[in-house]
Amino acid sequence: MRVPLEWLKGYVAIRLPPEKLAHRLTMAGLEVVAIERVDGEPVLDMDITPNRADCLSIIGVAREVAVLTGQRLKRSPAAGGAGSTAQGRGRRRAARASGAAATVTIRVDDHTGCQRYTGRLIEGVRMGFSPAWMQRRLIACGARPINIIVDITNYVLLEYGQPLHAFDFARLSQGTIVVRRARPGEPITTLDGVRRTLSPEILVVADSAQAVAVAGVMGGVGSEVTPQTRQVLLESALFDPVTVRRAARQLGLVSESSYRFERGVDPVGVEAASARASVLMRELAGGKEVAVQDAGTSPPRRTAITVETQRLNRWLGTRLELATIRSTLKQLSCRVASSGMSASMRITPPSFRQDLTQAVDLYEEVARVVGYDRIPTAIPVGSIAAGPTEKGGTYERTQALRRLCASLGLSEVITWSLVSEVDLSRYGFSAAQAVRLSNPLSQEHACLRPSLLIGLLQAVRRNVTHGATGVRLFEVGSVAQPTALAESVRLGIALSGWWLRDWRQGIRCDFWVLKGLLQALLGRLCGGAPQFRSSARPWAEPGECAEIHLGGRPIGVTGKLAAAIGDELDLRQAAWVAELDVSGLSSRPHIPSPVQAPAALPSVKRDLSVLVGQETPFEVVDRTIRDVTGAAASRVELIDRFDKGEQLAPGTYSLTFSIEYRNPSRTLTAAEVDALHQRIGQTLTAKLKARIR
Repeated sequence: MRVPLEWLKGYVAIRLPPEKLAHRLTMAGLEVVAIERVDGEPVLDMDITPNRADCLSIIGVAREVAVLTGQRLKRSPAAGGAGSTAQGRGRRRAARASGAAATVTIRVDDHTGCQRYTGRLIEGVRMGFSPAWMQRRLIACGARPINIIVDITNYVLLEYGQPLHAFDFARLSQGTIVVRRARPGEPITTLDGVRRTLSPEILVVADSAQAVAVAGVMGGVGSEVTPQTRQVLLESALFDPVTVRRAARQLGLVSESSYRFERGVDPVGVEAASARASVLMRELAGGKEVAVQDAGTSPPRRTAITVETQRLNRWLGTRLELATIRSTLKQLSCRVASSGMSASMRITPPSFRQDLTQAVDLYEEVARVVGYDRIPTAIPVGSIAAGPTEKGGTYERTQALRRLCASLGLSEVITWSLVSEVDLSRYGFSAAQAVRLSNPLSQEHACLRPSLLIGLLQAVRRNVTHGATGVRLFEVGSVAQPTALAESVRLGIALSGWWLRDWRQGIRCDFWVLKGLLQALLGRLCGGAPQFRSSARPWAEPGECAEIHLGGRPIGVTGKLAAAIGDELDLRQAAWVAELDVSGLSSRPHIPSPVQAPAALPSVKRDLSVLVGQETPFEVVDRTIRDVTGAAASRVELIDRFDKGEQLAPGTYSLTFSIEYRNPSRTLTAAEVDALHQRIGQTLTAKLKARIR
C-alpha cells in the first residue's frame, strides 16, 4: 500500500518528519518498508498484514496516524462530511418519488456471495481526463490514470478502501443488474482483454442477457465506460471474502478490488464510498444523480466484547489504569460502556475493524497504542506437567535406548517426518503403505514416512558427499501406519564406510559389525539374545537381509542397501541399516545381568570345524552346541566362516567355533573335555547332517 504524505495530510495534521512517522507506524504494527519520493513528495510504501484490511486506504492509515500522534481525524472537504450522506439519501428519496428509479432494476439472487449491492444512476457525465491533482495522487499510489469516471472509482477505492465499478448504463440489457452464480461454461471477456470460461462456483454481476463482471474481481469489456458514455451506473457492494478469493484463484486473476474484498471491507463503507464517488462525478464530470437502488441486507450490529482490567494487565504484563485503557479504546473508535469505576467494560468495535472479535484482540490493540516499548520485561512463569517418571516406564526406556546407542559409538540424527512419493517408490513402499497429506506444502514433503530408513539413508549420503569416511547414525522417531491410522516409535540405525580405522588396521562396516552392535544393544537394554532369520525387503540386496526376532516374535529388520538404490542416491559405498520397533523393546522387562566373579580355575579350549548345508542357519548350529554343552561351556564363539573353496561340497558352507570349557569347582581333565567335544560332533551329525572337519 503506497500512501502519499500530501494526501494523508488532508485527513490528519502531521508534524513529524517522514522518517519518524514511518518508525512510529512500524512499531505499531504497520510496517513501512520504504520512503519514496514522487515529484519531490514523500510516499510511504507500507506492508499491511492480512488482518488489517482497514488500513488498505488513505483514511484507514490516517486513523492510525491520528491515534499514534494524538491528533484528530479531519473530515474530507471534498466529501462534504455527514451532509454529503444526507444529501445522497435525499436524492434517493426524490428519485424514487419521481419514478426515475424504476429505470434501474437490481436483484440479488445469491445473498451468501453478496450481502449488499447499491447502484447509483448518474446521467449527463462528460468524459475526459481527470484533473491534475487527482492524476498526481493516483500515480503516487501506483495507479494509471485512464479517464475521469474510472479515475474517480480508483481514487475512492484508494481513499476509502471500498472497491467501486462503473458500468455504461446504456450497454446494460434492459437496465437490469442481477447478482448470481455463473452458468456452467458461461463466457466473459474481462477488462484485461482475456476471454474466460466461468463455473457455478464464481459469483457474477449480470444484466438480463449475460455476465458483465466477475463479482469483486474485475468488470467485463461489454459494459465498460467509453468516450461516448453519458449514463453511468455506479456499483458499490459487499461481496463475500471467501467467494471472491475462490474466484480470483480459479481464474488466476488478482486485482485491487479482489485484494480488498478477500480481506474484508467495511460494511458501513459501502454507502459512504458510493456517495463520495457520486459527489466527485457531479463536481468533476458534470453528472447528475437521478436514481439509487439498494438491494440486500443492512450491516449486522457488532457484538460487544467484555474487557476486564485485571485480566488485560495479567495478559500483557502491565499495570495500566482503567482510565488509560478506556481512553485508548475510545481513540480506536470503539464504543466503551462501563459503570462507574467498574474494572469490567463492554467494548463495541467499529464496523471497519472486522478483525476485532474477542478480548485478546483488544488487549493487543491496547499494547500497540500504548507502545510495546512500555511493556516491562519479565521472565515468563508457568507450570509444566511432569512427564512419566515411573521406573522402567516408556519414556525412561526410550531415553535409555538413546544413551545406549550413543555409548556404542552411534551419532543421533533427526530427519524429516515427511517424504515424497518418489522416495516411497524408490524404497519399495506402495501408496497404500503411506499416509498422504491432503494439502502438502510441496511434493517433496507430501507423505508421512512409513520407515525411518528413508531419512537415515539420505543423511548417510549427505555425510559421505561431504567427505565422511565412516558414518554411524541412529534415530528414534515416529512412523505412520495407515492401516491403523496411528503412529509407532522405531529405532533406525545406518552404517557405512569405516567402523574403526587407525594407522595399523581398519574394520569396515558390514553385516557382522551391525549384528554385533544389535546384540550388544538388545542385550544391555532387554537382557535378551536376538535371533536373525533370513528375509527379504524391496530396499535390501537379495540374500543380505534378515528379520530380527526377540523372545520368539519379530521386532525389526536389518540388511544391506540394494546397489541399485545406492546408485539412485549417488551413494558409491555399501550401507547397512536396521529398523526396530521400540514398543516391542519397551514391553520386555529388563533383567540385569548378574555380577560374576572372575573364574579361579583354568579353562580348556577346543576348536570345532563343521560343514553344514546352505539351508541350515548359523543360529541352529550355535543353539545345538549350547544345548549339548550346557553350563560346561563358558563361551561359544564363531571365529571363522567361508562358503567358497575347492574343498567344500556344493551347497555347503564351513563354520569354525572356539569353545571354552570350564568347571567352577574343579579343573576339568582332558578326557572329560574330549568326551564332551565328541558328543557335540555326534549330535550335529545326527540332527543337522553335518560333517566334522
